[in-house]
Amino acid sequence: MCPVKAIKMAAGRIEILDERCVYCGRCFVTCTKGSISLGGDLDKVLGLLSSGRKAIAILAPEYLASFYPMNTAQVLFLIERAGFYGCEDTILGEEMVARHYLRYFAGQTETPVIRSTCPAATSWIEKYYPALAGKLAPVVTPMVAQARLVKKLYGDDCAVVYATPCIAAKHEAKLGDEVDAVLTFDDFKQLLRIRFLQTQGDLVVNDDPKPAVRRRYSVPGGFPRPTIAQHSMLDPALMVVRGVSDIEALAAAIERGEVGAKFIDILTCNGCIDGPAIDTDIGIHLRKQVAERAYREGLVKASRQLTFDQLEPYLPKIETYKSFTGKQVELPLPDDKALARILAEGEKHMPNDELDCGACGYDTCREEAVAIYQGIADWSMCFPFQRKVYMRIIKQLQETAVTDGLTGVANHKSFIERLGVEFNRAQRYGSELSLMMVDIDTFKSINDTHGHLAGDETLKAIAKTIKDNIRQSDFAARFGGDEFALILPETDVIKAQRVGEKLRRRVEAMSIRVGADTTINVSLSIGLSSINKNMQDPLSLVKRADEALYDAKKAGRNRMVVAVDEPVEQAEKE
Repeated sequence: MCPVKAIKMAAGRIEILDERCVYCGRCFVTCTKGSISLGGDLDKVLGLLSSGRKAIAILAPEYLASFYPMNTAQVLFLIERAGFYGCEDTILGEEMVARHYLRYFAGQTETPVIRSTCPAATSWIEKYYPALAGKLAPVVTPMVAQARLVKKLYGDDCAVVYATPCIAAKHEAKLGDEVDAVLTFDDFKQLLRIRFLQTQGDLVVNDDPKPAVRRRYSVPGGFPRPTIAQHSMLDPALMVVRGVSDIEALAAAIERGEVGAKFIDILTCNGCIDGPAIDTDIGIHLRKQVAERAYREGLVKASRQLTFDQLEPYLPKIETYKSFTGKQVELPLPDDKALARILAEGEKHMPNDELDCGACGYDTCREEAVAIYQGIADWSMCFPFQRKVYMRIIKQLQETAVTDGLTGVANHKSFIERLGVEFNRAQRYGSELSLMMVDIDTFKSINDTHGHLAGDETLKAIAKTIKDNIRQSDFAARFGGDEFALILPETDVIKAQRVGEKLRRRVEAMSIRVGADTTINVSLSIGLSSINKNMQDPLSLVKRADEALYDAKKAGRNRMVVAVDEPVEQAEKE
């Protein structure tokens, strides 16, 4: 998502790293859930308007595309109603910037010269390609030029509020004192709504003809119109670059000496008409038509058309020069050993484990590992890794839901479900099924004599012995307290008897350690039952095994008793 990886992800929260950010706004556009905050100046401007200080609004040239279908007079009415002392567009600032470009181009021999009116593009070059900072045209942006002009015309004590679709303008304003606040179009509209409700009185929309400035040197954004007009799209002297991916490739190509163009028109988006904070539902083509039509209609309705050359003698002198310097972002890089360790933490042990799916926002798994080393990412951003983690958690939860926490064998609920499955299968296919109920003899005396921890150790030891002496297809569960249950599918009463006797003898021969120097001996009483045609449900099998267990304990413990089934014929007679 972020082309320069300036988003830090930690503990499920995101943070924009200002020292790495180029303010292109891509994160703001991509994230539709409001996780990215622009940190607006709305409250600051509301305070300015309430303070009585002279506030001047400067509107970026795309404002009517954002306010569509409103017209210029309606927008100006709302601005006046909001309490602004005055309102300006940026045409004069753009004309001053464009003329500075033309003069610079005329005297420049070292090429290429890179357009510098896009603060996002200039930030990118200064931070990530600092060697190219000297190739940026040394000119301020139209916002700064217009703000300086406004300060001269209205007084240095006035407050300048700039409304724009460009997020990078918010950062640029912090670098100087020309602009007091920057509002995205969304915040500016919200401001007008709030102030419209707060103010009293009726204002009439004034659509009377006024003088208008006709562009001679600039196109919207401040790039010189003659430079564009003098070069066709096929002319190699002028290169046009739009979008973050193309800027990255271009900068690398310039560093390698592969670019022969004299002038490079560079923007991180398709112009501010497509800026990240344009705040409109209409498409870019209609936006362009709306903006161009508004400009031309303004000229037609104007009481007088004026050019910058005609106005310049009456305007104060404005400094439009700006220098750019490299601000190299120093990024620590891991060595091979550290990188391998981080990849292993993300369960990427082999090259085939590195899926490079890009879901984390990085192009490759190794890029994410580097970001983790730099402290701005973690493996929670990796979808395949998180899926593995979640699947393990799900498996653990499933096992916890059916497993006795102390002994590790199945719990009572799981036993009942499994017995029902095996009982129905045995009845359907006429197969054998046996069930053993197992009780630890004199278990209460173990708790009374040695304590409950000793009782727990005894239960765990018996459970382990049971698991070690049954087949994989058999099913062992803790029925409750000191009782266990064993389901033996495909096992008749004779074979089940052998299993039970083997288990009883193994336990009888055991010594269970229940303390540092204490061992105890225990025995088992076992009740065994097998399925027959008279049984209507699984609980019948449990009942008969439980009765046999009772008989085993009654007969003296440490033995197995088999439930004796009555003949079918006798049962039918009764």
